[in-house]
Amino acid sequence: MRAIQTALCAFAVGVISAGSAHADQQSEYVGPPIITPTPPPPPVAVRFGALGQPVENAVLRLPETESTCEGLAAQPLYSETLPAQQAARQGESDAETVLSFSIAADGRTVDIRPADAAPIAFAPLQAGLAAWRFPAQARKDCRLTIRWRSVRLDEAETPDLLNYFAVTRDRGALRDAVAKRLGGDGADCGDRFGGRRPDTVVFPDFDKGRKPAPGGRSWSVTRWNIDAEGRATDVETLGSSGDADLDSEARRATAETRMHPGPARTGCVYNLYRSGETLAAPPMTPEDQREDPLQQCPATIADRFSVRANPVFPTVFRDRSVEGWALIRFDIAPWGQIGNASVIEAQPAAAFGVDALRLVQTSPATPGFEAGVRCVVPVRYKLQDTDKPVDADQN
Repeated sequence: MRAIQTALCAFAVGVISAGSAHADQQSEYVGPPIITPTPPPPPVAVRFGALGQPVENAVLRLPETESTCEGLAAQPLYSETLPAQQAARQGESDAETVLSFSIAADGRTVDIRPADAAPIAFAPLQAGLAAWRFPAQARKDCRLTIRWRSVRLDEAETPDLLNYFAVTRDRGALRDAVAKRLGGDGADCGDRFGGRRPDTVVFPDFDKGRKPAPGGRSWSVTRWNIDAEGRATDVETLGSSGDADLDSEARRATAETRMHPGPARTGCVYNLYRSGETLAAPPMTPEDQREDPLQQCPATIADRFSVRANPVFPTVFRDRSVEGWALIRFDIAPWGQIGNASVIEAQPAAAFGVDALRLVQTSPATPGFEAGVRCVVPVRYKLQDTDKPVDADQN
């Protein structure tokens, strides 16, 4: 269950929860359950990827990163491979993507936002960078430059295929084609069960060993065959992020899983991952540091305005258990109309400000006798235990 709390900064009393009418009330938003999708249907003669082109002609964009602060190299203590993308055509990958960010005193990344794009752009990249850690020293004017290398699917090597299969984690025809390539020559199994009906499914012990850093995620891709009796054979780790304990548990669970008797299958592949602990949002800017000489926001606005209780926790941050917040400035007319809404600040990444802005723009307000100018409301995105992703691939 997700609790997203809001409060008008012009009023020092209490915290107004999303959907609450008074400062001393709180409500909780109940989001949709996490549902494991059913397997995709069998491929047809011509399969199309996400961009509408035949899968056989797909081009992958693979990221290569360089981080700097004030023009000097900045080496992270903890980093992860960022997700690949599908390009519409060969050569599209030549452009660079730049994320600007700062490093807090404890070494975590904050102020993450695309340097030359809308705040929501490259949300998966923003979420990935949020998990990085640098030496404990506050630094400003940092940039993560992502250079894209394009490669045709039929020419991609195993590390490139693993990036798309395990890190990007898309579903659909392209993922199926990547799974077949990873399965090896003659593979007829695909992603996980290969059409065989499971008899006993064994899961890894995700608590064994050391977890990734807060907000981080480790992954392991296993490849195996299934014999006619339903036993897993030739179980091996095809690739991983380096989490040896997860690799070992993935192999054990695969070896102990049994299918019902049926046709033998070769080249089955599957991705498992586990997440670190919840990465709490950075401290919110104190109200006394948000001084605005142009603000005229009467205390009565608190009784007339409440944030609509239909928040959308950004999926890519929820999947990594990364919390955040945003400060939204707005005007309110005496008749209750909201206008001039804008994001003052969003942490740890700009993507959190996108939904917060939408919430304020669509939230109800009742008529009154006074207008409010440059009022400010914080929107907090917090995860409860039921919101945390399960430690298994849901593709």
